[in-house]
Amino acid sequence: MLRFVFSLLPALLATTSVDAQSPTPVGVWLHANKRIQVEIAPCGDQLCGKIVWFRWPNDAQGRPLVDLKNPDPALRTRPLLGLAILHGLRRAGDGSWQDGKIYNPDDGGDYSAQVSLQHDGALSVRAYVIDPNLGETQIWTRVR
Repeated sequence: MLRFVFSLLPALLATTSVDAQSPTPVGVWLHANKRIQVEIAPCGDQLCGKIVWFRWPNDAQGRPLVDLKNPDPALRTRPLLGLAILHGLRRAGDGSWQDGKIYNPDDGGDYSAQVSLQHDGALSVRAYVIDPNLGETQIWTRVR
């Protein structure tokens, strides 16, 4: 009996290490518009994301881009580089996260969000209001 238990031990350990290494969206992603990169990282038991790169980081006058479209006038001077735009994503199953929020600096809107890893390694990011079926999906590409 003891020999049987020891023969199963390597298989159990291998299964545990594979589960521990299941793919996640943690990393840096090129947004579908190819103008920004977003770094997704753990925030406790959730995932968050911030802007870490711009193709054109400055405005026409050479100043760093700021959150001009924010509905709160007090936030319109905050820099977009480093801005947290994704938060609250909770694991919903293998390869998917939901119940998050995503901020769009292009229109100043906050939207509900869910993300899922695709078989080809891309990240499907769905932003919506009220119902996920009434939203928009973008495909982001992993940078690292």
